[in-house]
Amino acid sequence: MAADRSRRATRKAAPLDYEGMLRKTLTRLQTAVFDPDTPPRDLASLSRRMLEVCRELERLESENGGANAPTATEVEDEPFDPSEI
Repeated sequence: MAADRSRRATRKAAPLDYEGMLRKTLTRLQTAVFDPDTPPRDLASLSRRMLEVCRELERLESENGGANAPTATEVEDEPFDPSEI
């Protein structure tokens, strides 16, 4: 009986888009990485995966023109004057 309810609830839940899935994964990874009870042997792989997910989210945001997307700015160099050194 409980299994039927859980299957129905699963079917009713909205499917996650890729970015939503990455955000949920990032939240879960952050929980594990910053938990003091996480075994030290697991921290390297969890941290690496957390950084990969962050980079993928940044890539998606920059492709979609998101507010947090890194932007490049042009900076004009001044002419070099050795006498100012």
